[in-house]
Amino acid sequence: MRPPFARGAARRSGFSLLEMLAVLAIVALLGGMASQFTRRPSPRLRVESATRALCSGLRATRLRAIATASEQALTIDLRRRAFFSMAVAATALPEDAAIELAVSERQRAEPSRAAIVFFPHGGSSGGGLTIALSGARAEIAVNWLTGATRCAFH
Repeated sequence: MRPPFARGAARRSGFSLLEMLAVLAIVALLGGMASQFTRRPSPRLRVESATRALCSGLRATRLRAIATASEQALTIDLRRRAFFSMAVAATALPEDAAIELAVSERQRAEPSRAAIVFFPHGGSSGGGLTIALSGARAEIAVNWLTGATRCAFH
C-alpha cells in the first residue's frame, strides 16, 4: 500500500483546464499582436505620418532660425526620399509616394532637391509640397511672409 501523500501527488501531476486556457489566451494575444507588426500601415496613415513629420521639421527649422538669428534651410531630397536641416535629423519619406515640390527656382539646387529657407525674423522663402499615395493626399504650405506652416489632409 502507498503512503497517503504519494497518492495525492500522483493525482496532481499535469495541467488543469484553467491553466491550459490561460496559456492559450496568452498565445492568442501574442499572435494577434504579431500580426499587427507584420502588416504594412494603410496608405492614409503613411501619408499622414510623413506629413506630420515634415510639418514638425519645418516648424523646428523656423524656430531655430529665430533662436539663432541666422538663416536656416530645410532640404527636401526626392532622390533619397528624405528631408533634413540643422534642426532635424534626416527623416525618410515614403518610397512609393508621389511627391511634388513647389518652391522658387533660387531654392532648387537640382530638379530632385530643393530647400525652404527660414529667416531670422520668422519669414521664409515660402513653398509647398504635396504627398499622395493610393488616394490619400496631403498638402503642406509655407507662407513666405510669416513662415507659418499649414498642413492639410484630403
